[in-house]
Amino acid sequence: MTDTPPALWEAARTEMEEYAFTADATLQPAWDIPKKIAINVAVAGRSGVGEVAGGYGMDLQDFIDSASEVIEAGACGVHIDFTWVTDSSGRRLDRDLPSTEAYGMVLEPLRERFGSDFVSNLNVLNGSTFAECLAPVTTGQAEVAPCAAGHPESFVAPAVKTILDHGASPEIVIHSSGEVEFAKRRLFDTGVVDPKLGPTNWIILYGLPVDIGRTLISGAWVDGTESMATHLFLMVRQIRGLDPAASITVCVAGRAGLYLTTLATMMGLNIRVGLEDSCWRYPNSDELLASNLELLTRARDIAAQLGRTPATANEYRKMIGLPERAPA
Repeated sequence: MTDTPPALWEAARTEMEEYAFTADATLQPAWDIPKKIAINVAVAGRSGVGEVAGGYGMDLQDFIDSASEVIEAGACGVHIDFTWVTDSSGRRLDRDLPSTEAYGMVLEPLRERFGSDFVSNLNVLNGSTFAECLAPVTTGQAEVAPCAAGHPESFVAPAVKTILDHGASPEIVIHSSGEVEFAKRRLFDTGVVDPKLGPTNWIILYGLPVDIGRTLISGAWVDGTESMATHLFLMVRQIRGLDPAASITVCVAGRAGLYLTTLATMMGLNIRVGLEDSCWRYPNSDELLASNLELLTRARDIAAQLGRTPATANEYRKMIGLPERAPA
């Protein structure tokens, strides 16, 4: 520096004479928000209120039709879960059919039509034995399988290990802040999950009511926008503390639906929509959604308004550490 600095009062006088309200706008960098957003859809129409009000189809063909619609419209993956689902003939799809048979009846026509252009996300909680529960993974049907950190430790740790051993992605389900600590203690501290080997895959599902104090899906109470945002910011920060590169999906559940879709998209997270977890069009009314396609379309349009575009199936696979798949 060769120029002699001015005296204080001379510097102050010059500054006031050259006063401008703002600095050069280019000093503000672009925000670090991913351009791509993975939008998955949970297609089971079992959210409760909708069924009572005239409901959503629950037959296997309804799963196929709904999944086909959202994949065509830009969903990178579909979550299929038959838990508590009774079809029109009175069959409990989670009990009266082996899980791999029921999943196959939906996945086979979808694969025939769309090939690898969607990621299969399948429930692994139903079966009379551990092997039956994990069969959708061990037989290669599931690319992603959700596993709640708060499920019994004797199940969740070996389940996550089995999912990893078979080349699939365990989606660590978090219903409340306490479950992040469960994930740390049961999965990270034990070495079952190692973020050094690739990005961990999480889904935050909260805002649904529960009927007893300690359940397998004990959740966080959300009674408005402030509690919705407070819980989400906290859980995301805690997950990032375990794995800064974590891939985090937010499940659009309960009343919060539309607002949660918007907030999660603004935060740079991925989202999962679907009638499995939410049936209200707006948080402040009882108006019901028409279909999974409506939810997917709304999420896609919100993303576009916020500068993000839907990820393809292979782009999503890369986000969660799975290998790409060649087109059919």
